[in-house]
Amino acid sequence: MYIPFSDVNSGSFRHALREHSLTLDEQSTSDIMKAYDDLDTFPDVPPALSSLEQHPNIIPLIFSNGTQSMVENSVHRSKSLAPCSAVFKDIVTVDEVKKYKPAPEVYRHLGERARKWLPELEMRQMWLVSGNPFDVVGANAVGMRTAWVDRLGNGWCDSLMEARKGLLDITVRGVGEALDQITEFGK
Repeated sequence: MYIPFSDVNSGSFRHALREHSLTLDEQSTSDIMKAYDDLDTFPDVPPALSSLEQHPNIIPLIFSNGTQSMVENSVHRSKSLAPCSAVFKDIVTVDEVKKYKPAPEVYRHLGERARKWLPELEMRQMWLVSGNPFDVVGANAVGMRTAWVDRLGNGWCDSLMEARKGLLDITVRGVGEALDQITEFGK
């Protein structure tokens, strides 16, 4: 069963309110849900995205479990992300596949969308950069290269995916470091 991520978020928020015996009127609930449109990035992200202009061989895409409208709103309305929005060639979500990461089908869908720019692109030539263990494990399982962003430097502590941690290509502390290592990897 697939439920759009915006509905999952809204339902989870309403559940949390009920679980704590709290109530909010519909307008307040709607306003809180709209806050997703203006989430900030981590501080290292905007400079890393800006530096992508110096790497014309890298085709940056956004890949998300969010709905197309959620992600588009966030990319174009977020104060920290909107100034860099033009760097992205495409926004790819799981909506069309109707499955969530780490299902292999969603990463194959990403590959198909990336081939719009490079028709001969193979999965092993693609990189997924994420701070979510489930995401890098899913990408790795279909043959993509992976950069896991361990922002806190605590190391891999996801017990569900423990057996897969050794399959990561690189582990970094931020997106800029990922970009540096990916460009070195390709030399």
